[in-house]
Amino acid sequence: MQDVREESWSVIGALSEKDLQRTVTVDYPGNLGMEGYGWSIQKILIGTAEHYAYHTGQIVFAARWLQEEDQHLLNWKHYN
Repeated sequence: MQDVREESWSVIGALSEKDLQRTVTVDYPGNLGMEGYGWSIQKILIGTAEHYAYHTGQIVFAARWLQEEDQHLLNWKHYN
């Protein structure tokens, strides 16, 4: 896991402003019924971060909902 994180930071850190503004096209196989799109690499990175942050929130919510006692996940205090 640490290797993936370090390699990801290395790749992202090496991107230039020109790289971030470059548009890439994402196409899906025709049988999926999904329309392709063209986004900048910057928009893809931001969208990916938002997507995973959303799912992380879902996981934390479900874990808190399923726990039997008021235990602080990851030893962090979540204030309500």
